[in-house]
Amino acid sequence: MFRFRFLRFWLYFFCCIFVYSCSSVPDELKTADRLIETAPDTALFLLQHISPNNYKNPSYHAFYGLLLVRAMDKMLLPLQSDSLLNYSLNYYKEHHDDNQLATCYLYKGRRCKYELQYDKAMGYYLIGLDIAQRTNDNLLLGRFNLDMGDIYLLQRDYSLSRQKYKRSFESFTKIKFQSQAFYSLLNIGRTYHAARDYNNAQLFYKKVISYSADSLEKASLLQEIAINFYDHKQFDSAMIYFRQVIQYPYIGNNKAVRYSYFADLFLDLKQIDSATLYAKNAFKYYPDIITQRECYRILTNAGFLKGNIKQMKMYMNKYVAISDSVRKIENQSKGSLIESIYSTKKEVIKTKNNQWYIVGFMFLGLMIGLILIIQLRKLNILEIQKTEIHYQQQKNRIRIDVLTKHSESLLKKIETVKSNQSSERKKASPAVKEKLDRKIYEDILHLNDIDFFYTEMDTVLNNLVSKLRSRYPALTSKEICWCCLYLLHIPTTDIYLLLDYKVGSLKKMKQRLAQKIILSGIKGIDDFLIGILTE
Repeated sequence: MFRFRFLRFWLYFFCCIFVYSCSSVPDELKTADRLIETAPDTALFLLQHISPNNYKNPSYHAFYGLLLVRAMDKMLLPLQSDSLLNYSLNYYKEHHDDNQLATCYLYKGRRCKYELQYDKAMGYYLIGLDIAQRTNDNLLLGRFNLDMGDIYLLQRDYSLSRQKYKRSFESFTKIKFQSQAFYSLLNIGRTYHAARDYNNAQLFYKKVISYSADSLEKASLLQEIAINFYDHKQFDSAMIYFRQVIQYPYIGNNKAVRYSYFADLFLDLKQIDSATLYAKNAFKYYPDIITQRECYRILTNAGFLKGNIKQMKMYMNKYVAISDSVRKIENQSKGSLIESIYSTKKEVIKTKNNQWYIVGFMFLGLMIGLILIIQLRKLNILEIQKTEIHYQQQKNRIRIDVLTKHSESLLKKIETVKSNQSSERKKASPAVKEKLDRKIYEDILHLNDIDFFYTEMDTVLNNLVSKLRSRYPALTSKEICWCCLYLLHIPTTDIYLLLDYKVGSLKKMKQRLAQKIILSGIKGIDDFLIGILTE
């Protein structure tokens, strides 16, 4: 009994060690995770010197991909390839890790947002926000609401945007994330400014001053105050704040935005050279598409005011081109519509879950109905196909009947001429008989005038000659004539005479003909010609 307990203890101990070794995260990934918020450059450096292929364990691979995307985003680097992020998302979907899965959806949304695909971004944000609400992770909730607020602001849904920013502020405040809470408040002020409620915007910005903790945050606030004064046509106040903020540190494209507005202010003050200088300098600081458009507008107007028509035309063309791109972005489905559709779908799913019996029967009935519809449609299609085939067969039969009648009439005419020459033919030599036969065919078919003969054959044989000449340009005149005579049922002995062929040479001609029209042998020529005749 003692030995059994002893063995069980050691078995349990080794199982614990094995489970711990399988589930523990590598130290370098733990370190990168700790550093992302405080020292993202160090975290990114560490991750970029690790190959994801080092991690055979799928959970490490997924964690690595998510960490790399987070670090790149924190460093304001473009999220170019999302293959690693897709791997992480699929892994956390399968393993039901809501926190990490919601984070994946956040960065999928941000990738689309940076690429100005706001409708796709909103789709990812809504899914991720639902998952984040299950986890009660305030950091994630704050980030989702902040990003969604940005999209609503860009799409001029100011009240919805303000709601999202307020929620993000509440979430960040709960975890004392001062920096993000500050930007949430700042963006609430931007919603008033965007709605042209300049007085309320200015009052709100004054309240936000106490929340700014460093020079970057203060610079962002001063920038918005300056822009608000400018749009409110208070140019003196705008100039004071722009001159103050222009030298402040910046993140992202803030420097380009400052230069763009500063240039616009100088343009309004008729200081054309300064306006041109700042508008051009804005392009050095990675302006977004809206800022680029405004800079091109300023440069176009500056060129006009200076009388520089060449400059004006050049920048006008760029302004028009980029305006088209902006228009396409603005024509995307609004985030409010996407959220409304998503909420409706959620309600429908909830109702379906509560009434799954009814839905099951409805689904079954729908499936039966669809099957019946499909079967009926198949029957209709078959009937239509049968009708078309029957019609085509009738059409082909009529064409063949017409050809047969024409051929019979032709042969009868030839026999009539020959019978009228019967007395002459009895006394004639073989050579003279050949001349008489040639003369008959020349008189009836005009073989001596090849162009006239081709025209006649096109009329009688449904454009056979034209089809052969256009599709198979390698065919000789003799080969085309043989095809026509063959379909007219001209006797083979007469074909020998008319085309100067012997038995062996005619066979070789048929073989060459089959090769030119891409047939395996001369047996298929008959079907081939009938096919072209009945097209």
